[in-house]
Amino acid sequence: MTTNPESLKHRLDAPVELIESGPWQVQLRGDELAGIRHSGTPVLRAIRAVIRDHDWRTLAPKVISRSGSRQSGLTQLRLEIDYTGFGSQYHASVALELRADSLHVSFDGEASKDFHSNRIGLVLLHHLDDAGREFTVVAPGGELSSVVLPAQISPHQPVKDMSAMTWQRNNSTFRVAFEGDVFEMEDQRNWTDASFKTYSTPLSRPFPVLVPAGEKLHQSVLLTANSSEQPAADGPASPVPSIKIGLEAIGRVPALGTSSGYEIPVGSAAGFRAVPGMAPLIVEIPGHEPEVAQGVLASVTEHATALGVGLDVRITVRSEADIAGALDLMSLDRVRRVGVFGLKSHVTDPGLWTELKREAQRRGFEGSLMAGTTAHFAELNRAGGSIPTDADSYTYSLTPQMHATEVTHIVESIPVQRLTAVNARRIMGSKPFHVGPVTLRPRFNAVATSGSREWGRATDVQPDPLQQDNFAAAWLLGSVAALTVPGVESVSFFELAGPRGLIQSDGEPTPALELFVRLAALRGAPVLGYEGNVPGVSVYPVQVEEGVLLAAANMTADAVPLVVECGNGTKTEIELAPWSAAEKLLEYSTATK
Repeated sequence: MTTNPESLKHRLDAPVELIESGPWQVQLRGDELAGIRHSGTPVLRAIRAVIRDHDWRTLAPKVISRSGSRQSGLTQLRLEIDYTGFGSQYHASVALELRADSLHVSFDGEASKDFHSNRIGLVLLHHLDDAGREFTVVAPGGELSSVVLPAQISPHQPVKDMSAMTWQRNNSTFRVAFEGDVFEMEDQRNWTDASFKTYSTPLSRPFPVLVPAGEKLHQSVLLTANSSEQPAADGPASPVPSIKIGLEAIGRVPALGTSSGYEIPVGSAAGFRAVPGMAPLIVEIPGHEPEVAQGVLASVTEHATALGVGLDVRITVRSEADIAGALDLMSLDRVRRVGVFGLKSHVTDPGLWTELKREAQRRGFEGSLMAGTTAHFAELNRAGGSIPTDADSYTYSLTPQMHATEVTHIVESIPVQRLTAVNARRIMGSKPFHVGPVTLRPRFNAVATSGSREWGRATDVQPDPLQQDNFAAAWLLGSVAALTVPGVESVSFFELAGPRGLIQSDGEPTPALELFVRLAALRGAPVLGYEGNVPGVSVYPVQVEEGVLLAAANMTADAVPLVVECGNGTKTEIELAPWSAAEKLLEYSTATK
């Protein structure tokens, strides 16, 4: 076990202030107004102001002051916020007013210096279970339309051109009216965010735009409630949470792998050891830069040999002309699978695929050919119609921090990972998927409008300090559990070594590596179903010779007691420490293999 550095402790245990006024409840988390409820009914996941630069990078908010007041029927809160990052500066005041039947949030911002921006203003996050819910949308001209939010992940905006929207939950009707811009909605599940997002400045408008110093912007949203519900009273204390493990297998442990980064030099593999059950080592190479690609391949081949695995090669190219030269650089007898992807599109374009097949056949390559995307599920979702259907397997990557860096958002991304896997098979069919790299932060900026968009060259994507913490192990377990679905053959996590790695820069193993090795050895073992749900906890019951190995991850700031019941009637009590993963062997000889 490791101790959280002080810099991580505040992030993992970030303070939450509960604001209550009449029927309203709002959680203040830094600059975010989260967990918005009315008479106990969840209304919105969050409202916050977001400043995005010309490359869609989010300026970091810092609350520099806050003030508030309470009087009969009115609660007010005002936040002064500085936004900085990537050479840009912005200042805003965000004000919250709560009345009996309304919640009003206003945004008044001003650029501190000239900068180019793609978006400035308020965003609303809607709950995951709004999928399938009907919304009445009011267009800027007053026209009404009805929209049902999609159950499947929508590749494009499900709602556009809004000045207001109305929907129902329980016995309540809620309405949001927007002021200061036209709003639209996107399906953030494309990036594993646990939300639909309503935002200002439609994507149909040109971007980026110059925001001169001193330019001011005003926006507001007014949320009103029409409810016959009374605030729910506090119930009795909850019993110790429990789960019951069943007899039937719902899947099998996928092969686990990792990837090699640019930062591991030749000669650094001396401390690496073979990992039983490990999937091929991913290596991403720039096929249009042969000297760089050759250096990366030299180090990765050494690492794969030490680990006792083959290579999973992802070639990024500018055109078909780069493919033959990239294949010439590698020993194909070590390559288990290979894919090719466009430098700008991040997907396997048809022309690239045709050339890869031709060159692989000419060389007598006996491994498998892979297609898909090196970027987010969003790219697979949007390009699914053009990605070749005759590949041996497919791939896409995952990261929980495309839009937000708070730990709460990272944890809530886990169940959405499963949804992306289910949707990926819906799009591409029954061929196997090799999901990954799965990383805490993006490997590169796939939507940058300037500079390099290629992995390995991004200087603005810094490693996450959580990588070396127990949190990364708990999150890895939650991710493995979420991605144990039919069709997912392998999942590759993080990088092998370095600040983004399973092994620290000084060669010491991380808690995530220790768990990774144990899970990799269970490759192909049956994973049993279970009943029960404990918020913030992922459980992974794996059938082994001795019984059931129960792996569990607690992704909350509190210790969680857990009662585990097996189908044969035995009960076991487990205490899960905050932000950590644990395993326990349960005697359960009647489980079916």
